[in-house]
Amino acid sequence: MQKSDVKRQAELLAKENRQSDPEISKVFWFPNDNEVRLVELHSTIPQSDDEHVHPFFFKPSPSDDLPAPSGVALIRPDEFRKLKLPPDWGDWDSAVELEDGE
Repeated sequence: MQKSDVKRQAELLAKENRQSDPEISKVFWFPNDNEVRLVELHSTIPQSDDEHVHPFFFKPSPSDDLPAPSGVALIRPDEFRKLKLPPDWGDWDSAVELEDGE
């Protein structure tokens, strides 16, 4: 799989998630060659109780144009750059904000 395919899937998921939940204020992608890794900022979810980001993981679904597995986490905006990311996700400096239009 190419990184461009993973990025395209990340952009698709970010757009669909924002459309289904307008409370998502920003979406950040953590580039990886094999998996979509997203952190979405959402002000009405509970605060983390252990200072870690906990993504939900989804299997690939090629029939839905989602060829890569994905991990998606919701955190509060005030937790951005403060919580510990999952192992192998890199650091907060590697996060790429996905704009509404992407």
